[in-house]
Amino acid sequence: MIKPSSKLLLTFLLLIISKAFVLAQDSDSLLKRCASTELDALTISRFPALQQLRIKSEQAIQKRIQANRTSLRTNADEIITIPVVVHVVHSEEDMSIGGANNENITDAQIQSQIDVLNEDYGNASGYKGFYTDSLGVDTRIRFKLVTVLRTYNEKNQFSPITEADDLAEISPAWATSRYLNIWVCRLADRYLGTSQFPVVTELNDLTTGLSTSEDEAVRALTDGVIIDFRYFGRNSPAITSSVYNLGRTTTHEVGHWLGLIHIWGDRNCGTDHCDDTPTAFTKNETTDISCTPVFSECRGVTTRNMIENYMDYSPDGCMSVFTNDQKERMHAVLELSPRRAKLVEFSKISGEDLLVELSPNPVSETLTASVFTPNFQLFTVEVFNQRGQLVTSGATNLSYLDVQKFPSGLYYYRVSSGGQTVTKRFVVR
Repeated sequence: MIKPSSKLLLTFLLLIISKAFVLAQDSDSLLKRCASTELDALTISRFPALQQLRIKSEQAIQKRIQANRTSLRTNADEIITIPVVVHVVHSEEDMSIGGANNENITDAQIQSQIDVLNEDYGNASGYKGFYTDSLGVDTRIRFKLVTVLRTYNEKNQFSPITEADDLAEISPAWATSRYLNIWVCRLADRYLGTSQFPVVTELNDLTTGLSTSEDEAVRALTDGVIIDFRYFGRNSPAITSSVYNLGRTTTHEVGHWLGLIHIWGDRNCGTDHCDDTPTAFTKNETTDISCTPVFSECRGVTTRNMIENYMDYSPDGCMSVFTNDQKERMHAVLELSPRRAKLVEFSKISGEDLLVELSPNPVSETLTASVFTPNFQLFTVEVFNQRGQLVTSGATNLSYLDVQKFPSGLYYYRVSSGGQTVTKRFVVR
């Protein structure tokens, strides 16, 4: 028999636990899952030509899918491995790693996120929702962690909409035509993450005429994904949410990076250009971790929302599906977007040789170096002028070189890695 005093204590403890759970749910309800559409709107305002380019790009993507559906599915049977560089930007002066409220997250938390990406893109999450067995597919896309770069900065939070340039300056991207760059930091305004959409530009006969006047060199520096450290990975003391705690924010944002659109099309009853994702009236923005069915009525037809889809706003525990149409779209974008296509090209290279490509050449502003090293080894760069004088010394993994202050003339870009050295010439105009 429980004594009255024990009952009182038990009731008090249950009240505290219940109140803590409610407060956690209230806190989660104020979070904003994704800032990609806001970031994209800002980008378009800076580069108005991008709006028309997006329309033409979508036409090219759909044409590619429709005309080559069989070959796309065949090609997609080959697994594409995307190398990942994680930039941890933190404000820990003592450089301590891990623990609650510490942006300088552990290697284990980072690896857990890579594991989640591979499970989700491999259709191996383990969660079984209404649409999982019937429409969930293996995208044949995988991810490999190459390195973790930790950078201290006194700024303790960043806007995912307006400060991507700041993050890229604090921790410069590795070549975005070679790696998926993910910046992990503390985000402002309750956002969980954001991503830079791919741009289809002039690459081959399929995309002729889609080039734009926007400054691609600048946008290349920020091409990647930004995630708040509190929602990156799973099973870590740094993860604070009971709703967004399984790493699906990164799965969602990488989906945008690969060209996927929110399943409601970012407007009521909009389209994501994927026929096998049921039309949804709006996003499933909820803290309901019981995954209660949601229905929409669009154009007089009632459909069950695919709340399991990674491109919805559902709680992490409810997500488990990429569809075949989404898979085809991602693979089409990997073919048609220049930086994504170059990344795929490099990902298929095997062998022991160090490879270096420079572009544009001649150059007047920013030189981009695409460097392939066997097994993703680090490399160093030295730049010499035509007199043999060293102008840049010992830079590690230098992928972008600002040449605006270089006198016109011939230069040499020397890359060393694993006992190999390759020297390429370039001209500054």
